[in-house]
Amino acid sequence: MSYQVLSLKWRPQSFGDVIGQDHVTQTLINAFKKERVAQGYMLTGPRGVGKTTTARIIAKALNCPNTKDGVPCNDCNNCQEITDGRNLDVLEIDGASNRGIEEIRNLREQIKYAPMNAPYKIFIIDEVHMLTNQAFNALLRTLEEPPPHGKFILATTDIHKVPSTIISRCQRFDFNRITEATIGEQLKTILASEKISADDESINAIARKADGSMRDGLSLMDQVIAYAGDSIKIDDVSAVIGLIPLDVYFGYSTAIIEKDASKMMDVLQSIRTTGLPLEDVAQGLNHHFRNLIIGTVPNGDGLLDLNEDHKKQYIAHATLWDGKDLLRVTKELNELEFSLKRVTQPVIHFEMTAMKLLEMDTSVSIGELLSGAKPAEVKKNPKPAPKSVDPVPQKVVYKTVEPPSKVEAPKVATPPPPAEKEVKTNTKISLETIEEKWGGLVGKITNERPSIGTALEHSAPAELDGNKLIINVYDLPKFSVGNLNRNNQVIERFVEEHYGVELKIKAELDEGNGSKKSAPTPVSEPPKAAPTADGETVVSRVLEVFDGEILR
Repeated sequence: MSYQVLSLKWRPQSFGDVIGQDHVTQTLINAFKKERVAQGYMLTGPRGVGKTTTARIIAKALNCPNTKDGVPCNDCNNCQEITDGRNLDVLEIDGASNRGIEEIRNLREQIKYAPMNAPYKIFIIDEVHMLTNQAFNALLRTLEEPPPHGKFILATTDIHKVPSTIISRCQRFDFNRITEATIGEQLKTILASEKISADDESINAIARKADGSMRDGLSLMDQVIAYAGDSIKIDDVSAVIGLIPLDVYFGYSTAIIEKDASKMMDVLQSIRTTGLPLEDVAQGLNHHFRNLIIGTVPNGDGLLDLNEDHKKQYIAHATLWDGKDLLRVTKELNELEFSLKRVTQPVIHFEMTAMKLLEMDTSVSIGELLSGAKPAEVKKNPKPAPKSVDPVPQKVVYKTVEPPSKVEAPKVATPPPPAEKEVKTNTKISLETIEEKWGGLVGKITNERPSIGTALEHSAPAELDGNKLIINVYDLPKFSVGNLNRNNQVIERFVEEHYGVELKIKAELDEGNGSKKSAPTPVSEPPKAAPTADGETVVSRVLEVFDGEILR
């Protein structure tokens, strides 16, 4: 059979045919135009991006008698022999098979002799990083100062394994991965010439699977053509290269947003039956949620490389998601893809991650949390309040209260009348009564607010002046006293609930042992943030919601 695979049949034969490496080809063309061709070139980059092909084109441009500005004719005897790999003046050496010092010594002997039928004797060493250190050292001198008729072209996929002494003696060109769009356009051109039809989604799937390698893309296309014939559909591509149907991915994301464990187990079972590596499945899930994130962006459907039906499906499904939730899920899936290669039980790890995503709560921003909004309420009405109305946080209390009515707060809150600031009198309670029940109050606060209760365990009522209760704090540093004063509103709620009387609380440091009063050292209260509409400070509100304290 005389069939030639696509990767060889469509191998570039001039600099203009090389795709995705314009920064390399343009530099080489200019070098030939200005006759500034170096004695050695180092071509590095991932597999299948055109390194060896470019090396052969450089050899043809050097030895073609009809070359013009670096463009070989591809018709002369020298060009044909170099294309077929049988030119005696262009020697292609496999670095993996000829890696010893003896092979390099033979190369040094050969380069001394003049070429037979061309201007230059050219040595192309592929996978040069496979040479031994002794071989590299033997090559140094010849590579730096070869005979006038000698040229070296080195190619490697692992440039970090090549000694810097070798790299410094060559002009280095770094080849990039070819983009999916560029691979897709080239595949369309090739299929049109081969008179084979294929839908855009099939071409995009092959280009994505190629992972930046044109050679891999052409090899996959060869397989699909052998399976599907002259008309290629996405189902054919899925069957050949092992693509998971989109319905599986949509079932996975739907189970997460609906918190449906049974549906998730069905999806996991279908993934297991495909027999594909879990790394590929995780990569596909990452790409699926990436499409959902794009679907949440206005006019984002133009960035989706899918057919119209699938675009509409992604846009419709994206409306069910919050962008913050999608980002959190994507973070977990990225960690899953990274860890699957390192765990001893990848299947169990994959399934446990799916169960973990089912338990993930809806995202709530800090501002919404401080305002007292519940996650369900946030989900229904995610839009922020208008700029002209300042959001009024709802006060968190520890007893049943009537829900606040609709807030129509102006930009500058009007101070409440003095009558509202009046508190209950404390004629019904004495300092002795407070001291008797102080332990019960501290225990109640400790159960609900440990950070405050721990500090109150080192305190005792000291003085009752009208409705103002001064408590002495002993055996604690000053910042603990400041923390109590910053949270005095919380303590006052518990006091009212425990004693039935509203009191203003102030903590002071007692440097004694707490059994008797000593001259207290007043602790100046730290500056407070501007009060909100209901009188609470932002700092106190944050400390209360997150059960925290400020360390200074």
